[in-house]
Amino acid sequence: MAAGGAAGQPGDIVQVTVKEEGHAWDPGPRKPRGGAGPAELSRRRFRQFCYWETPGPREALRQLRELCRQWLRPETRSKEQIVELLVLEQFLAVLPGELQAWVRQRHPQSGDEAVTVLEDLERELDEPGEQETS
Repeated sequence: MAAGGAAGQPGDIVQVTVKEEGHAWDPGPRKPRGGAGPAELSRRRFRQFCYWETPGPREALRQLRELCRQWLRPETRSKEQIVELLVLEQFLAVLPGELQAWVRQRHPQSGDEAVTVLEDLERELDEPGEQETS
């Protein structure tokens, strides 16, 4: 049961509200903000799910499962692809804030792509320094 709300009945349709950077998320169709594609939006919906806005723990778990399936799409992805998505997300999470934002803006599809983006950035930052010293 949600705080301050009544329990829903089996079969009731429940609207899920997920907070996204201070804004309520409407699960209906929307144009992605900031260039985020459907996979990124599905990931955000899953990661930013709010338990207290569901009528109870069973419904919260059901909704989390559905949001996870929308993000990871196990019906179309292999186990290896799903693991790669999870590792990529964790890799991005451990990066310092500015680097994380830089890499996310480039929408890498794998950990290797994220590393390539970072290595390219390092090269770009190193090149002007080398030119100044010559």
